[in-house]
Amino acid sequence: MKTEAAVLWRPGEPVEILEVELAAPREGEVLVDIAACGVCASDLHVVDGDMPEPLPLVLGHEASGVVSELGPGVESLAPGDHVVLALVPACGRCAECLRGRPNFCEVGARMAATGTLADGTSRLSLNGTTLHHFNSVSSFAGHAVVPASVAVKIRDDVPLETVALVGCAVLTGCGAVLNTAGVPEGATAAVWGCGGVGLNIVQGARLARAAQIVAVDVRPEKLELARTLGATDVVEAAPGVDVVAAVKDLTAGGPDYAFEAIGTEVTIQQAWRAAGPRGTVVAVGIMPKGSTLAIDPWEFFAEKTLKGSFLGSANVRDDVPRLVDLYATGELRLDELVDRRIPLSELRDAFERLRAGDSLRQLVVFA
Repeated sequence: MKTEAAVLWRPGEPVEILEVELAAPREGEVLVDIAACGVCASDLHVVDGDMPEPLPLVLGHEASGVVSELGPGVESLAPGDHVVLALVPACGRCAECLRGRPNFCEVGARMAATGTLADGTSRLSLNGTTLHHFNSVSSFAGHAVVPASVAVKIRDDVPLETVALVGCAVLTGCGAVLNTAGVPEGATAAVWGCGGVGLNIVQGARLARAAQIVAVDVRPEKLELARTLGATDVVEAAPGVDVVAAVKDLTAGGPDYAFEAIGTEVTIQQAWRAAGPRGTVVAVGIMPKGSTLAIDPWEFFAEKTLKGSFLGSANVRDDVPRLVDLYATGELRLDELVDRRIPLSELRDAFERLRAGDSLRQLVVFA
């Protein structure tokens, strides 16, 4: 079949919206009619060349849709199922899957690195040229063929467009708190960056019943939204403000947990210095591949821990439906995170807004 999709030919160049060819699903795969796809910083990192990927490729990875066709051997899904696409296929058989760490599935990692699906080939092409898959999803397109393990069935009584955010921003943010850090009730937390992921870290801390949640950002309007989503205190990182001192002052010596959701050396350093004794710092934002990070080792005398988080250490088969259920009951708020709904033709403008920090979460919506 043919479908309209966002193609990136070379890093640093604008994406092109083109009609591409999409082959039928093969063994263990499904065809999904895409409802919506979030515009995520990870996509922008690929466009800007900060995250190397096999090119050319079709972008997009944070999506929702409806299953329309099953490949051979798929028994876990049926046509008509509502699904959230999570970007980590899990084979269920490799060492990482058997250890209970499916977000590090060896087969999924190979697919991500090669831009192919499980059999080492792509379902996407244009005039005879192979197009690669982005994280096995490639959902800036009207339709996508994905591994069945990526398509997580959800309840069908929630707005399908909005829950697209669960596939990346919500999993990453809430998961960093609930899974990676394991924030206990009554702890104190601080969050650097109140974009799509950072605001879900705030929500995750609220769901964990943290006693205090400090949000840090340069934009007052994002801090105001952070308050409505659960932040108890905010720090505007304006010129001349000593952010570390401000966070320490608010949290009586430093938070138990400090989360960095921007991906810059400066903000990771601030979180590291601000964390209290025996504090845990979780680096959630993505620095460009090949970057280096310098931190003051003297802070290790305070028995601090610095750790990373990938997709919120999620087990998507369990975490996605659970988060969707929390949205359905009103405990998790997603509608407030979406500031624009746009057609695929406006994706270039969406990337510019994201690059400038002028948006929260933009949704590309398909009719």
